[in-house]
Amino acid sequence: MKITAVRQWVAEFGYYNAHYVRIETDSGVVGESEVGMRRRSRTVSALIEELGEYLVGKDPTRIEQHSERLYRDSFLGGTLLTIAISALDNALWDLNGRDLGVPVHRLLGGKFRDTVPVYTHARATETPEMFAREIRDRLDKGFTAIKTTLPGFYTKVSSVHHDVPAVIPARLTETEALPNWVWPLIAEYFEAAREEAGPDVKFMLDCHGRLNVANALKLADTLEPFNLTFIEEPVPYERVDWMREVATRSTTPIASGERWANHYGAAPFLEQHAVSVAQPDIAWCGGITAGKKISALAETQGISMAFHNPFGPLASAATWHLAATLPNFMISESMITPEQMVFWDRYTENPPEVRNGEWHVSDTPGLGTRLRIDEIEKHPPRFEYDRNGTR
Repeated sequence: MKITAVRQWVAEFGYYNAHYVRIETDSGVVGESEVGMRRRSRTVSALIEELGEYLVGKDPTRIEQHSERLYRDSFLGGTLLTIAISALDNALWDLNGRDLGVPVHRLLGGKFRDTVPVYTHARATETPEMFAREIRDRLDKGFTAIKTTLPGFYTKVSSVHHDVPAVIPARLTETEALPNWVWPLIAEYFEAAREEAGPDVKFMLDCHGRLNVANALKLADTLEPFNLTFIEEPVPYERVDWMREVATRSTTPIASGERWANHYGAAPFLEQHAVSVAQPDIAWCGGITAGKKISALAETQGISMAFHNPFGPLASAATWHLAATLPNFMISESMITPEQMVFWDRYTENPPEVRNGEWHVSDTPGLGTRLRIDEIEKHPPRFEYDRNGTR
């Protein structure tokens, strides 16, 4: 069996563009995958095209060899490179599963668990009371784990103690001064959420690297009474020493990893215990092959896996097939929202189904989900920047 073509389609997927890839073979067996990246769709498409040329004529069963050569021969790395590698790698795993008539999790060692727990998202909203209602909506949909962003950093906010709406500038650097109102306001939001949800629901907070060490520690102290499952990227992800200092001094677990480029990018954070929770993205880090290596490194350090995964059905399927096989897996992100589910049903057949906050592991061959190319072609991508670089 030889690879005869690597094809791709880019389609609008709400707030970003999804890249869909199909690897075709002379035996008729195909493999499919999905990746996504805001603002860099043309770059990702070009990389998939260039790296895909390497695969044509090759044996699709040599996944490890292809993963290594695609990375090494590119010379310059980084996540923009490994996104394209992820697209090809995940499609190869799907292809091999389909060829053998087994699910991808069988190829990875078999099921360690029958269900994969996932969390959903809730907007920080304008007030703590509105946030509590957002939490109630997610609970009513069956979720028991919810993540949000820093109140005040991405939307205007107010409370009984803050009558004037305020917002942190979107481009504030991590070393600039924050207003004094931000810390008690954040506490009000999580107090309202905890009162609504009770003690057992898991809460997580994504900071997107917006703070420096001092402010990250202040945030951790502020939120300690509310027993968060983790605080994600409190400081810029590039600084392993900053992340380690926060992780060492915070009683709340610190998570990071969505921007890691394969196991080499993850290793310093894991070996130095700069995180308590590892968050590689199977659609960004180099695919299932790299994700499995990162997970093994994390396991040797006693670190839990909580995959980053704000994408669609095929990216989720790849993530959750791997998650099902891991002894150190904790939870996975999901973008199970009404706005996103429209695209799941439009672009794929048999998308992964989450019930009561869990994906029940599928035994359908490959990744289980199949692309609907006819529908994908009807929805061209949208670009956030024009060719002059302006919005």
